[in-house]
Amino acid sequence: MNMEQMVGLLGMFVGIAFGVIGLWWGRKKALMNRGIDERFQVISNKSQSTSWKITLGAICFLFTLHIVGAQISTVATLGILLLIHMAGWALSTFYYNHKY
Repeated sequence: MNMEQMVGLLGMFVGIAFGVIGLWWGRKKALMNRGIDERFQVISNKSQSTSWKITLGAICFLFTLHIVGAQISTVATLGILLLIHMAGWALSTFYYNHKY
């Protein structure tokens, strides 16, 4: 393993650690301000469900690309799925926040 790979691996773990700390801190502040209520729970559940439906559509699309002969590596496919899932989650949360 060369230095660039070690720095990339370290960056990934540091990013995960900061994400977990941010999630913990945000939920702590939301609880203090009574921000986690029934509305939050409904929006969270609906947006997670919608993001998985979007991800399922993306998986079907990527399988279709594979069947017709497109050459996409496993790492690229997983990266695409991760980005689609996270974007779907964020956009559906935004949508449901404005709907309710």
